[in-house]
Amino acid sequence: MVIKGKKEYEMEAQSELKETLKSFQAEGNKKINVNTLIEQMLYQIGSTDAELRDNLIYRTFGKLIMKEALTIQQLEYIMSTCLREDYLFYRIGEKEGDGVFTRSFSSLVIALLLEKDRETHYLPRQVANDAILQGIHYLYQEKDVRGYVEHKGWAHSVAHGADLLEAAIRHPLFELELAESCLESVEACLFKGQVYIDDEDERLLIALEALIERGLDEKVLTRWISKLSNSLQQVEDREGVTLAFVRQKTNVMNFLKSMYFRLMSKHVSSLPMEKLKEIVERWHTKMYS
Repeated sequence: MVIKGKKEYEMEAQSELKETLKSFQAEGNKKINVNTLIEQMLYQIGSTDAELRDNLIYRTFGKLIMKEALTIQQLEYIMSTCLREDYLFYRIGEKEGDGVFTRSFSSLVIALLLEKDRETHYLPRQVANDAILQGIHYLYQEKDVRGYVEHKGWAHSVAHGADLLEAAIRHPLFELELAESCLESVEACLFKGQVYIDDEDERLLIALEALIERGLDEKVLTRWISKLSNSLQQVEDREGVTLAFVRQKTNVMNFLKSMYFRLMSKHVSSLPMEKLKEIVERWHTKMYS
């Protein structure tokens, strides 16, 4: 008799869940117990199997949530689970590790639930408010900024966290007094030490655009733009022109340049536009003249 280890049982469970989800997506199998399926998907939400995690679990959650296939109780349960410390903040602080997949994909599901709540208002006010606050805090605290991880697929924590931040900002219960915290979270992402190459800066800009559309004061935005430059200068003063500084400068400059053109298309007033132009030109002159 062969005694299976934990790893073998995990692999079998993942394989069975894959087949169940493929059948569910293709045929909408009505014989499946949805509560059991939800439990299984939540348990495997941070699987290192990219097909299971991204193509099957996340997409199935999206289908169930957005097509109103779940009860209010089921939606609340998914939200409360994903907001737990062992989901959205699981092993938070690690710079590398498989825990990022649990955090990152929990953030995506929370974003879906907040987006749906904008239309249906099914969540209790306290739960929605908690999701908004935790979404802001998650992006600030995340340290693992890898995009694509070889053999394991997309971690994309910054991009997914930006999606959650956008959903939080667009929610009716979002209050503009949280704007400063949102800006701090976006700023923190630009100084996490890695150059973004997987569309993270664009996703952060979408969240910033949502904040502007909610009524962010242009003077506050202009001061924040200056603060980004000042923070970058502090890194150079402290470290010199190190590799870490160069990477952070690349992130900040790419972000500011993209912001300039995005704000131009939004017909934002000249105040933040002039500040963006001034800062980009100043840093270019400083580094290359």
